[in-house]
Amino acid sequence: MVKPTVSVVIPTYNRSNLLKRAIESVLSQEFEDFELIVVDDASSDNTPEVVESIKDGRIRYVRLKRNSGGPVARNIGIKKARGKFIALLDDDDEWLPNRLETQVRKLEDLGREFGVVYGGFYYVSQRDGRILGKRLPRYRGEVYEPLLRENFIGSPTLLIRRECFKRAGLFDPKLTSSQDWDMWLRIAKHYKFEYVSEIVAKYYVHGRQISFNMGKYIPGRERFIRKHPDIWRNPEVLSIHLSQMGLLLLLSGHPEKGLKYLIHSIAMAPFNLENYRKLMELAFDSRSLEYIKKILHFNR
Repeated sequence: MVKPTVSVVIPTYNRSNLLKRAIESVLSQEFEDFELIVVDDASSDNTPEVVESIKDGRIRYVRLKRNSGGPVARNIGIKKARGKFIALLDDDDEWLPNRLETQVRKLEDLGREFGVVYGGFYYVSQRDGRILGKRLPRYRGEVYEPLLRENFIGSPTLLIRRECFKRAGLFDPKLTSSQDWDMWLRIAKHYKFEYVSEIVAKYYVHGRQISFNMGKYIPGRERFIRKHPDIWRNPEVLSIHLSQMGLLLLLSGHPEKGLKYLIHSIAMAPFNLENYRKLMELAFDSRSLEYIKKILHFNR
């Protein structure tokens, strides 16, 4: 059997109403040498019927016996992948037709020291399809240091050499949040990153209310920080993480704990101007809050 160039992995759980859009955006790619692995995390809706209704020999459907969470579903898809490159897509997001063509060409032209190519994406309203904004790539080459401070990479935009997962490991299911960030950091320790300047995906946001589950997000972020010594050993970097968690706790109705984080952050690095800048960005950019909410839903 001839192996495809790209393996696309879509983990899904009870989103049959959105899944078809994600699948069709993959099948509409200008680049056609791929397999699409849909990993159903034991959905209780009509997800099997939706996948079965789409007739394309490149689709491989895997249904888990019990609900295990997004990271486990992703890992199973990666393990079953046969392509030399792996691309990830959440079940409520969408690719533009140029996504694979643009990035496969770029990654094939790069040396083996480059493990990842990523790109830009639109923020799109799930309610009415309006484009709310966009995020363009900023960092290339050695991206480990900037990744310690912020996760600037959108998961629907990465094309990853399969060997990266063999060297850096798979997604960590013990983290209740920040798994993507953790994964990109681990890959960045071993490989350089490149980007294409084009917008290659649509990232759908579902509202502006701040009602996400801080009971999952904060412990996950804390565990993520403890997992990476280059974060918790650096006061300036750690202060950025603490202040962001503090602001999120304040905005979500947890003032006592939120103030504790903010005070600790300021005491740790009072003259870290970058910290205040990132804090202001988060406070006034509702799209960043939506990004966090979406990660929490994905991790369930």
